[in-house]
Amino acid sequence: MQRKIKYQLLILALFLGNIALSYTQEITALNTFNKIESYYKTVDVLDIEMEYKMFRGYTGTNLTESYKGTMYRKEGVTRIEILGSEIIDLPDAKLIVNKEAKTIAYNKKSFEKTQNSPVDISMFLKFYKEASTKISGHIIIHEMVLKEGIQISIPYRKIIIHVNKNNYQIEKQELYLSTKVPFVDKNGKEVSDLARMEIKFRKNPNPLKKVPELKDYVRIDSNKKVHLSQNYMAYKIIDQTNS
Repeated sequence: MQRKIKYQLLILALFLGNIALSYTQEITALNTFNKIESYYKTVDVLDIEMEYKMFRGYTGTNLTESYKGTMYRKEGVTRIEILGSEIIDLPDAKLIVNKEAKTIAYNKKSFEKTQNSPVDISMFLKFYKEASTKISGHIIIHEMVLKEGIQISIPYRKIIIHVNKNNYQIEKQELYLSTKVPFVDKNGKEVSDLARMEIKFRKNPNPLKKVPELKDYVRIDSNKKVHLSQNYMAYKIIDQTNS
């Protein structure tokens, strides 16, 4: 009797193992990326903080640089703030606010809502192929390596993306630079070495309270000339509508 029970348990374990294996095999980068894209395109309000960290070496823990940025999107408006600059994408205009140079660049052209943003992964499958996939708790981890024969310069040779499998939000990206970059060693000497950047995503602890509007930054007169708003009178306007 015990022998029969052990045999049944073995069959059950193999059956469950095959189910788990089949489930893992179905989780492909293409499938995951489609769900990521669907989430970020359809979510009503997106307000996230990104933390960027640069490390010397592909596996090293020597942190050489870190900074934070935010991304906000609601009602057809996208605002990205990073390294002292704001990029505001409005339905009929695009603004780039450089706080250090105190300039506002204005253009009537607008880019796609998630393109060129930290959550845009639309180009990953075009230039990278899936090397491995694994699941760790509630996180799907896809390792992507650069395809052979790419004729244009790509900054990263490998990308590892960590995705929450419950809602398909990106939680972390690991970007392995293709070329060496300069670092300063402990003696103050500049050296070149490989590097990787990590970007962690989380809910913005200081959420934006108001959807940005064009009038917050500039105003357009009856002759279609661009003027700075009251809050930015100390800035210089750069009108790129005819460039």
